Amino acid sequence: MRNRVLAVSCLFSLVVVAACSSETVAPPPKPPVGSLTPVAVSGPKVDVVTAKERALPEIYVKALSSSAADGGAQFGDIAPLMNSDLSGFFSPGATPEHDPTAIAAAHNKLFGAFDDRKMTLTRIWRTPNEQTVEWTMTATHAREWKGVAPTHKPVTIKGVTLLWTKDDGSITDIHVYFDVAVVKAELGVGPKDVEPPAASAPPAGGPQDLLQASPPSADETKDVDVVKSAFDSLENLSEAGYVGAMADDVEVYSLEHAAPVMHGKADAKAYYKAMHKAIGQLDTTIMGEWGVGKFAIVEYSIAGEQIGPIQWIPAQRDKVVRFELVDICELRDGKIARVWRYDNPGQVLDQ
Repeated sequence: MRNRVLAVSCLFSLVVVAACSSETVAPPPKPPVGSLTPVAVSGPKVDVVTAKERALPEIYVKALSSSAADGGAQFGDIAPLMNSDLSGFFSPGATPEHDPTAIAAAHNKLFGAFDDRKMTLTRIWRTPNEQTVEWTMTATHAREWKGVAPTHKPVTIKGVTLLWTKDDGSITDIHVYFDVAVVKAELGVGPKDVEPPAASAPPAGGPQDLLQASPPSADETKDVDVVKSAFDSLENLSEAGYVGAMADDVEVYSLEHAAPVMHGKADAKAYYKAMHKAIGQLDTTIMGEWGVGKFAIVEYSIAGEQIGPIQWIPAQRDKVVRFELVDICELRDGKIARVWRYDNPGQVLDQ
């Protein structure tokens, strides 16, 4: 079995648990607000992220933003940021790319149909060679997008981008995560069970900015191990191990619902049972992991035979499915307390 890491939020959102979806719960709290000054969250206060690397999230956001007058930027500012010797792009459901010009064109496919794009940062987690960038984009649907004719409706797109960087300020890899079904729901053509997000004001004072300790602290390493252990238990049919990794008041948030899709250990247990009814031969592979302060960030894939409905995706028996996801897990006292999940479940329909 390959490395088996499965963050609580992501897999839960892949399975319908009726008890969660029927609740009326307050929307998730806004993340704490900080300044763009990096915060050494634990361990030795040594900043090994160079100034050129530190500037990249804002440069990237500027490259994806546009004005109403330019008819939609062509994302040409992205190509010069890419490393000339090693470049990559990935987004669930999109074609991977490796040429800087093709990477700019891939962003155009994702967002070029929307005018008046305004992209703002909400949180940044920094490590010496990777930065996790959480963002919100508001825009207007101006051109055909994924089979949807122009509606001229406003949309709010929430997502996360993983940027792998070098000390010289170049980018070696970009992974972009957002939920296509949510955007289609905003345009009036998405699944009926998906709740479009409400537009929110940018965080006052700029995004929360967190820096990994150098070297990573014992707590940062341990928190990542907690997430790994929890989902080893999920795959190895240990309900007690899986549920035991959760805080009593654990909350899981997905892009497709304003309210938590999971709250408390009872929901965690219900999810555990439902998960094994939906995906058989479940296998997970870790693609990246980072501990930053009290957060454990995990990028991974899920593969297995679909044997039951997965959220709004109907059962497709004898079909092997694969998802890629990012979970941002907040830990408290060695337990998983809160999770934000970023993925594009609809990618399975194109496989």
